[in-house]
Amino acid sequence: MNKNIFVRIVLWTISVWAFSFVCYLPMLLEQNGIGVPPILTAAKYLFVVVPFVISVVFSSAHSEFKKWLTGLFAEKIKLKSLAFCAVTGAIGLAFSFLYSLIAKEQNLFTDNYPTFFSIIAGSAYLFVTALAEESAWRGYLLNKLSDGKGTPFALIYTGIAWAVWHIPMWTIRNSLGIGETAIYFIWTVLLSFVLGKFFLTYKNVITTALLHMLFNICFIAPVQYNVGLLCLAAATVLVVAAKKKRC
Repeated sequence: MNKNIFVRIVLWTISVWAFSFVCYLPMLLEQNGIGVPPILTAAKYLFVVVPFVISVVFSSAHSEFKKWLTGLFAEKIKLKSLAFCAVTGAIGLAFSFLYSLIAKEQNLFTDNYPTFFSIIAGSAYLFVTALAEESAWRGYLLNKLSDGKGTPFALIYTGIAWAVWHIPMWTIRNSLGIGETAIYFIWTVLLSFVLGKFFLTYKNVITTALLHMLFNICFIAPVQYNVGLLCLAAATVLVVAAKKKRC
C-alpha cells in the first residue's frame, strides 16, 4: 500500500474517533456534575453520522468522492445476498426465541418490541443508521484497505477501529462497565468481519446495511450468547472450508 494512502487511512480513523467522542463529551461532563446547555447534549445524536461526514470530506479532498460513491453500489442487488440476509435474520430470531425458552425470559421480544409499530419504526431507524455506518466503515475504510493491504489485514483493522469507535456510546451513554464493554467489543469485531466479508462479496451498501439492521433487530439475546453463536458459525465455516480444500 502506498504510504500516503495508509497515512490518510490512519488520519481518517483518528478523526472519526476524535469527533465521535466530542459528540458524547457534553453528556460526560453532565454526568460529572458540570452544567451543559441542552443543545450541546443533543450532539450525541450526531455520533452515528460522523464517520459518513468525514468520509465525504476525505474523499472530496482527494478528488475521490465519485469513486467512493460508485463503490458503494459497485454491483446490483443479488438474490443470493437477500437470501443470506433472510437466513441470518431467521437464525437470529430462532436463537433469541430458544434463549427465551431456556432462560425463561418470556418478555424478551415484547420488552424490545412492545408493538408492531415499534418494530417498523425501529427497523426503519436502524436501517438508516446502518446505511450511514456501512457507507463509511465498509464502503470507505474497508474498501481502501482491501485494495492495498489485502483482505485479512483490512478486515482486522476495520473491525478493531469500528469497535473502538463504539466505546463512548457503550461507556458514556449506556454506562457499561469494563467487563460488559469487553464482551461488546468482541461481538462488534466479529460482526464487522461478517459485514466486511459480505460487502466485499456483494459490493452493495444497501444489502450490507440490511444485514447490519437484521443483526440489531433479530439477535436480541444477551450479547455473550450471540458471541458464542458467531464463534460457532465461524468454526463451522472454517471446518467446511478445510474439508473442501482436502477434497
